[in-house]
Amino acid sequence: MSTILVLTSRDDLTADAVIDELAVRGADVVRYDTADFPLSSQLAASLGRRGWEGTLTGDRTIDLDSIRSVWWRRPAEFALPDDWPDEARAFAASEARVGLLGVLGSLPARWINHPAKDSAASYKPVQLAAAASAGLEVPRTIITSDLDHARQFIGTEQVIYKGLSGGVLTPERRHRYLPTTPLTAADLDAGLAGTAHLFQERVPKAFECRLTVIGQRMFPVAIHAGSDAARLDWRTDYASLTYQRIELPAEVEKGVRLLMDDLELFFGALDFAVTPDGRWVFFEVNPNGQWHWLAAKAGVPMVDAMADALQRRDY
Repeated sequence: MSTILVLTSRDDLTADAVIDELAVRGADVVRYDTADFPLSSQLAASLGRRGWEGTLTGDRTIDLDSIRSVWWRRPAEFALPDDWPDEARAFAASEARVGLLGVLGSLPARWINHPAKDSAASYKPVQLAAAASAGLEVPRTIITSDLDHARQFIGTEQVIYKGLSGGVLTPERRHRYLPTTPLTAADLDAGLAGTAHLFQERVPKAFECRLTVIGQRMFPVAIHAGSDAARLDWRTDYASLTYQRIELPAEVEKGVRLLMDDLELFFGALDFAVTPDGRWVFFEVNPNGQWHWLAAKAGVPMVDAMADALQRRDY
C-alpha cells in the first residue's frame, strides 16, 4: 500500500484536519515528528540501485519504498539529550538533519513542499524578484543598510518597514513575527547600518487577499479589516476580520502560476493587496503558511484539496 507521510508536530490542528480526512478515505497516512529523532525513533536505510531502501520507525515502522507523498508541514527540531555538551548537540543535530532529511528528500515521492525548495523560496528578496519577473505587480522596494539610500528612497513620504526573515525567537524559544511598521525618514538613524532592512512604498488597500495554492488549485479569500491596526497588518487583530470568497483575475492567476513554477513550489500562501482602483499588488508568498482557519471561516474546501494532493488524485 502507498504511504502518505505527514511531517509535523503533535499539536498541529491543520494537519489534524487533513489526517482525519485521509483516514475517512481509508488512506495509509503516518504522522511523524522529527523531534522524535533520534531519541525515540530510528532510521535504518541502505543504498540500493534504485536509491535508499529500509525503514523509519517511530510510532510505527514505515518502509521507505512505500512512501508516495510527503507533506512537509511543521515538524519540530530534533530532540537531543540535555546533558550532552553544546558542541555534541550541535553536531548530532546537523548529522540528523542531513541524514534523515537527506534520505527522505531523495525518495521519488510528491513533496508538499520539498524542504530545500521551501527554504530557498522563504527568502523575500528571491520571491519578490521572481514575482516581478512573473509579471505580478510588486511594491517599490529597497533592501539596504545605507542610511542615505534609505532616506533618498523615503523622501517626504511614509513607507512600510517589514522584517526580512519573518520574525524573531523569544528567550522562551517561541517565534514572534515583526509587525508591519509605518515610518518616515525622520525615524531613521545611524543604527540602520547594523543590518539589512526592507522598505516598501505604502500601498493603498480596498482589502487584502490570502491566496492559497495547492498544486493547480487556487483558493482566493478576501480579508476585510475592521480596525486601523488590521488595515495596516491584518495579523495584529484577527477579531476584527471578515472573510469572503472571491474570483482571481486571469492575469494574476497567470503570474502566480509562473511564480510557483519558478520557485518550484507545490503549495504556497500568497498575500496581495487589492487597491481601490482594482490593482492586485503582491506582498509575499509563505511556502508553509497557515490556511485552515480560512477554510473554516470562508467555507473553502482546502482540506479536501490537500487530501486529494497527498493521495495524488488531483491530476
